[in-house]
Amino acid sequence: MLTSITKPAALILALTAGVIATAPAHAGGRAKEYFSQTYVTGKPLHGFEGRAGDYYCSYVRIPVHKIVGGRMKVVAWTLQQHCY
Repeated sequence: MLTSITKPAALILALTAGVIATAPAHAGGRAKEYFSQTYVTGKPLHGFEGRAGDYYCSYVRIPVHKIVGGRMKVVAWTLQQHCY
């Protein structure tokens, strides 16, 4: 399992700083880069949704289930952040 992230503000700051600091790849007729990060956390966190420089970012939260005592239980959350 990946490491847990405990501070949502640090996650959002790191994602937006990485997207804004990246120079656009317009030279040579190539398209912009696509960024995707996946985090596994113990609780549902919000990612960054909206415009960051020349990119649009969105996220998806997916529950991670485990069968405990014959019942399905959410044991972790996967946050997928996409910037394109």
